[in-house]
Amino acid sequence: MRRCPDSMKFPWTILVLAAALLAGQTAVAAGDAKDSDKAPAAKQPAAKQAAKKTPAKPEAVKQAAKKPSAKQDAAKQALKTPAAKEKEAAKDSEAEAASKAATYRLKKEPFRVEVTLEGVFQAEKTAEVTVRPQEWAGLTVLKAVEHGARVQRGELLLALDPEKIDHAISELRADLKINDLSLRESDEQVRALEKTAPLDFEAASRAGRVAQEDWKLFQDVFKPLSVKVADYNLKMAQDMLDYQEEEYRQLEKMYRANDLTEETEKIVLKRTRDAVQRARFNLELSKAVHEEARKFVLPRNEEKLHETTRRAEIEAARAKITLPVALSLQQLKLEKLKIQRSQSEERLEKLLADRAAMTVKAPMDGIVYYGRFARGKWLAPVAADPFHRGASVMPNDVLMTLVQLRPLAVRATATEAQVQYLSTGLAGVAVPGGFPNMKLSVVVQSLSAVPTSGTSFDLHCTLGAEGLSEAIVPAMTCELRFIAYKKSDALAVPTKAVFADEFDLRKQFVYRLAKDGKPAERPVTVGKRNDKQTEILAGLAPGDAILLEKPKDKEP
Repeated sequence: MRRCPDSMKFPWTILVLAAALLAGQTAVAAGDAKDSDKAPAAKQPAAKQAAKKTPAKPEAVKQAAKKPSAKQDAAKQALKTPAAKEKEAAKDSEAEAASKAATYRLKKEPFRVEVTLEGVFQAEKTAEVTVRPQEWAGLTVLKAVEHGARVQRGELLLALDPEKIDHAISELRADLKINDLSLRESDEQVRALEKTAPLDFEAASRAGRVAQEDWKLFQDVFKPLSVKVADYNLKMAQDMLDYQEEEYRQLEKMYRANDLTEETEKIVLKRTRDAVQRARFNLELSKAVHEEARKFVLPRNEEKLHETTRRAEIEAARAKITLPVALSLQQLKLEKLKIQRSQSEERLEKLLADRAAMTVKAPMDGIVYYGRFARGKWLAPVAADPFHRGASVMPNDVLMTLVQLRPLAVRATATEAQVQYLSTGLAGVAVPGGFPNMKLSVVVQSLSAVPTSGTSFDLHCTLGAEGLSEAIVPAMTCELRFIAYKKSDALAVPTKAVFADEFDLRKQFVYRLAKDGKPAERPVTVGKRNDKQTEILAGLAPGDAILLEKPKDKEP
């Protein structure tokens, strides 16, 4: 007799295996039906219809179906094809990797954006103490009030040494007196020149005209006449010699023919010979004078007269130009002296004002701070005792700041990332640095529209008086806290779980886990962000699970 297989000996084993397969298919079908948003019954799997028609199995069978034995697992694996086995192995591997990755499950919860700023308390009423000289530069301290002193309006804050400026004022006053005399002298010179310049011009013109006339007279009359005179004088000398010689010859003849005494003859002849000699010498002299006149005297006189004429012409032309220029120059000198006097008077006025400013008094009641405040921050002087006797101070620098302790405000700066959450009227709290348990109410009063320093925006807040301790004074620091956005039932995810499309940074998504445990990209619309979370406006629902990091196969 043939021996039956073990499966035939235990027919309930096959029944249990079939029931387990049907139960698995029923669960898968139920999941698919949920994902397909309640598909029609006609499209449900046949396995589910069969499961509905299958009668209820005994409790032992159900327990066996829930906990299949090793033989049952082996039987199931034996029924699968190699391709199915490979697909199921990949699916199991992916699900296992997803189960190991960090996930976050969404739920509605409170969400808020809190902005924290470093602030400083500042006085609402301040008065900067500075010396702004208009002319004087050397400022030396004689006396100064102590830092932190409480002063009343009109009390002395700073006294500067006036010795050097007093000396400069005295010198300037003496210079003004000298300037007055020079101005008066120059004014008289201008008046005289205005009267004499026309006369001088007429005299120069007249001299030029006379020179021209003399030159013409010389050329037309005296030069030819001088030549004739010289020639005539020479001729007269020659004639005189000729007359004397002829007379001498005639006397000799006469005396030879007459019976005159020898003594008388000698005397007459001697006189005649002497006259001949004089005439001969006169002729010689006349020749020399004639030659000198023709060669030297007349040409030299002509040159001299010509030069005189040219000089007179030049002087007349020069006078025509220089006399008006000299008058204008003198008038400009007078005007310059007037300007110098005006400048000296103005400088004296400025020095007197600077002298008065060397005694600085309090413009209001308050507390003295050495240095100045910049956007609420106290900038103290570098030196430990900047206003000791003999110390030099710089003009136009803020030396001290007089502040009133109340009311106070808060000044802060916000970054580009923070300024989007801040607006005028936003309420918050200020926590003083030295009083961490003190919470003071603040309200944003103003916010700069443009950066005031680098990428920082200036913020000015009003400070409530409630709970404000007298120990809080200007220049102390605080922490400002503002809840810029809040929502009680928001959907929010860790910011690191939100990714941007590498081809379109405007598109953002998360990796949502499907029912089978596999992650898939899910586009989302994001809202506000805080330092840890990002608000999700659309794309996810409560209960969804997302990955906190990119899956391994999605990493670049």
